[in-house]
Amino acid sequence: MKTKSLPKALAWYWRTFPRLFFLLVLLITLFAIIWSQNKDECNCLIMGKPGLMTFHCFVFKATAEEEAAVCEMPQNQNFTVKGSVIDPLPIPYEYLLGSRPTKKRYLSIGISSIHRKNKYYLMRTIESIFSQSSPEELKEIVLVVYLSNNDSALNNQTAKEIKDGFSSHIDEGNLLVICSSLASYPSLQGLQRNFWDKDESVHHRSKQNVDYAFLVNFCASLSRYYLMLEDDVVCANGFLSIIQQFIRERGEPWTTVAFSTLGYIGKLYHNDDLPKLARFLLLFYDVMPCDWLLELFHQSKAQKEIITFRPSLFQHIGRISSFHTMETIFKDPEFQEDFGDFGDFPAVACYTDIPVFDDYVPEEVCPPGKGVFWGRNVTSGSSFTIVFETPIILQKLQIYTGSAEYKRDILYSGYVELGTVKIKENDSATCRIFRRAGDFHNGKFELDNFGQVMEEQIHCLRIQVTVTQKEWLIIRKINIWVKRG
Repeated sequence: MKTKSLPKALAWYWRTFPRLFFLLVLLITLFAIIWSQNKDECNCLIMGKPGLMTFHCFVFKATAEEEAAVCEMPQNQNFTVKGSVIDPLPIPYEYLLGSRPTKKRYLSIGISSIHRKNKYYLMRTIESIFSQSSPEELKEIVLVVYLSNNDSALNNQTAKEIKDGFSSHIDEGNLLVICSSLASYPSLQGLQRNFWDKDESVHHRSKQNVDYAFLVNFCASLSRYYLMLEDDVVCANGFLSIIQQFIRERGEPWTTVAFSTLGYIGKLYHNDDLPKLARFLLLFYDVMPCDWLLELFHQSKAQKEIITFRPSLFQHIGRISSFHTMETIFKDPEFQEDFGDFGDFPAVACYTDIPVFDDYVPEEVCPPGKGVFWGRNVTSGSSFTIVFETPIILQKLQIYTGSAEYKRDILYSGYVELGTVKIKENDSATCRIFRRAGDFHNGKFELDNFGQVMEEQIHCLRIQVTVTQKEWLIIRKINIWVKRG
């Protein structure tokens, strides 16, 4: 066997050796050519010539002496790390409404919006942001709406609608509407399908990443903090003050704080991080969805887990997504519209003659109030009665109707009565004597000093409807303070 294999080995050797020898000669020749070109192009100068970026180029003479020299390379006089790497990108924007505020605000709120054919929620979102903020809070806010439609006529039409509805906020510098050209975008065609998505889905999520990158880049210098929202949300009352309190009390460093458990909604950032975030989104715009990139961003800055504030300050109301035409319902179960001191929780029972919708029964809103009451067919003479188990002296009362999501379902005309002499009435209870305490205004009843109205003990509170309304009625909060001693 050995004598037979020897000729084969020799044959393989003589076939392979010339090939290896030729490859070696080729590599040596290429190396010699590259070395010769670099040597010719290298102008050796005295090190330290002003205006030149220098590096060492070693030249070996026949005497084996080593001479250090410097090769001349032109320097970009306009380059600085801060200006070219850390500062916002020089992206071209078009101002459709408003102008940059002259003074840096506490919070900039960014919304990227694309028009939906079936349902458009942007106007409700803008209204909620402004209506749920006090006049003092509005001085600390600037809202930036980035219209990402690839249609200038549609962008101008949307801008006109916003101007018609919120011109005072534009004049006060609280609202900016901008857009940018798709010509400034990276390629959105022929993108890699990393997650077995359809081409249309890959195109959508990649464009969405660029939309958000352009938006956060614009907002980088507007404020100290930046809040990311979507164009189909509603806000909790006084959300800015709650965010400010959280920041004051937060002792440890943070990169991202979530004030909602859903998607991109309610993500808070330091504005100093926004140029980095913009570059991060652009760097991986065609790789994965934006919510994944946002998670990787805070992890890259040594925040391993997302910091989530509870309860949520923002609720998703959209039913039609910006990409799919199908109806999708995502709700944040931890959203709470009202915050603060909710008073005392005396033992009570609640009754009404207003037809109840679904499971939104009176007991849901009765103090301590874990839900809301929702009634329909609200007619003049209808009432909602709160009966105390033991009589109380009332000090303060707040009753709120409607909600951020259903702002029209308020009590349009009605008043509150205080009742004495509790009586049973069929399967419910009420009072025999009632005295009017005050009227509802814009769906709210608030009275701080009941000593001026009635100092004696009461057994009942009654909400009385005075005008039939076509809208349904939500009673979302009943706060009762009891006078002690």
